[in-house]
Amino acid sequence: MKKFSLLSIFLTAGLVMSAQTALVEEVKHMLGQSKPDYAAALKKIQPALSDPSTMNTVAPWYYAGKAAFGVYDTNYLLQQLGNELTKEQKEAAGNAMLQGYNDFFVAIPLDVEVDKKTGQPKLDKDGKAKPGKFVKEMQKTLKDNYQHLLQAGIMFYDAQNYKGAYDVWEIYVNLPSNPILGSEKPTADADTLVGQIMYYQLLAALIDNQNEKALSKVAQIEKTGYQNIDVYVYGLQAASHLNNTAEVARIAKKGYELYGTQNIDFIGQLINECLDSNDYAGAQKLLNEAVAATPSDNSETKSRLINILGIVFERQDKFDQALEQYNKGIQADPNVAKNYYDAARIYYNTAVKQDEESADEYNVSPEVKEKLLKAADLFEKAYGLDEDNMTDVPNIMYNLYYRLGDEAKQNYWKNLR
Repeated sequence: MKKFSLLSIFLTAGLVMSAQTALVEEVKHMLGQSKPDYAAALKKIQPALSDPSTMNTVAPWYYAGKAAFGVYDTNYLLQQLGNELTKEQKEAAGNAMLQGYNDFFVAIPLDVEVDKKTGQPKLDKDGKAKPGKFVKEMQKTLKDNYQHLLQAGIMFYDAQNYKGAYDVWEIYVNLPSNPILGSEKPTADADTLVGQIMYYQLLAALIDNQNEKALSKVAQIEKTGYQNIDVYVYGLQAASHLNNTAEVARIAKKGYELYGTQNIDFIGQLINECLDSNDYAGAQKLLNEAVAATPSDNSETKSRLINILGIVFERQDKFDQALEQYNKGIQADPNVAKNYYDAARIYYNTAVKQDEESADEYNVSPEVKEKLLKAADLFEKAYGLDEDNMTDVPNIMYNLYYRLGDEAKQNYWKNLR
């Protein structure tokens, strides 16, 4: 068996350490050129960020951050000169901005002034380690790029890197309060602007299926005073995806308080909450108030609210009252297909029940026939208005005309199934 001496082991370790230190020096030299290749420098420095011999020292993180900000600046300048950046360039710029900040966040605490005799950090009068020679420069760079965080997020978003957009905007939101910047903290933008960026974060997280992150932004946005109905629309989606019933209820209530029936998802959730607890009176009260408060020029919303009221009556087996509401909904807006469809259902289901209870199994009674024809007319109107969402109508109509013995119309709807 081949033997190794302790000397050879120590020599090998020394060579590895020297190699990483040399790599850092090489990157330092690359960045000192008159026209640095920032992308090459950033790529080259990466091993030093994870090697045990260098990862806990300031230099590799400092030079990695400088290179990263250089990559961003290069792409940003191209854009400012009128060049349309490719998706890859936008993503590279976004990643560079994100890495620049993250690298300096690591570097600043590592950069302390060291006593050459003891090898220990020098302390100030408060007993804290004195900052090293790069700290002020790094803090100023972070401050100066505060507004560029917005642009980097847009680049990420355009490149469809929604996680990156969220992360870089998260730095923007928190930078003015980050103690690592010392006296170089930027003046925070107006709360409403910060709220708007949080709204974009909500969107980015929702698109990226990061529903927890998306939902967490709703309460944060509310504190800024930023007003946008979609904060509650998308917040409701995130809460629903998470089955967070408490937040669904809270957001729906708040959305309805602020925006009324501008989006009926809010009142829809409140109605569902009432129905889940069999509070039909509460549901009817909410709907009647909402219908009354909806302007006459918003006929579609009024019609849809009336339709929901019809559903509430159906849940109580009050079919005549439900039918009355569906007809009111048709009068409010003849272009809302759902009212025709739900009215048709009541006629059809009632007719089928009567027909199946009839003593004459071979003939349809005049009363049943009349209801089936009414249902057919309403189903056809619903299908004509919203074919994409009425995919079950052809099959219903096929069965309906089978009961009526109308083979020609039965075959017509058979071909649409």
